[in-house]
Amino acid sequence: MKCFNHPDREAVATCQKCGKGLCKECAQKYTPCMCESCAEKAQHDQQQQAQNKEEQRKQKYKDALVDSRSEFIKTTIIGIVIASICIWYSYHYQQSLTEDYSLGDWIGQFLLWVCVPFGWKVLTYLQSFIPISIFGTWWFWIIYIGVKAFLSILVGIPAFIYQLVKTILTQRKINKLS
Repeated sequence: MKCFNHPDREAVATCQKCGKGLCKECAQKYTPCMCESCAEKAQHDQQQQAQNKEEQRKQKYKDALVDSRSEFIKTTIIGIVIASICIWYSYHYQQSLTEDYSLGDWIGQFLLWVCVPFGWKVLTYLQSFIPISIFGTWWFWIIYIGVKAFLSILVGIPAFIYQLVKTILTQRKINKLS
């Protein structure tokens, strides 16, 4: 058999992909042993795979950003529902307390209650680092939930601000990727 590229030379190897005969010089060009056209095709395929892998990585990153944005929106909606219920209850069932409230007080109270779910999420995350037994008395769990709810009010405002800034930056990244 003769070399595919050099018909005057004897073939000492064959292309691993297509089986063309290759002389010693042609056989040493690529590892594994391939002809010029198969080597170019393999290189093109590798580049295409790397490009596809990079596009998949970018898509996963973008999907994660969109997911964190939608999580912020869901938590905000939960906060609005909680705030609406608390304001409604306060207005209708605690008239003696609400007589002195101005519009600014109502808005402040509404914003405070909107932030509670953000504080609850932060505390739940932090709680994952502290082992709490699933067994306990009813009083333990009532006190535990009460303390967590109170702390959620305190932690909620900074947690909301942090998530809001993070969501705005995330939206900028999404726009940049698109």
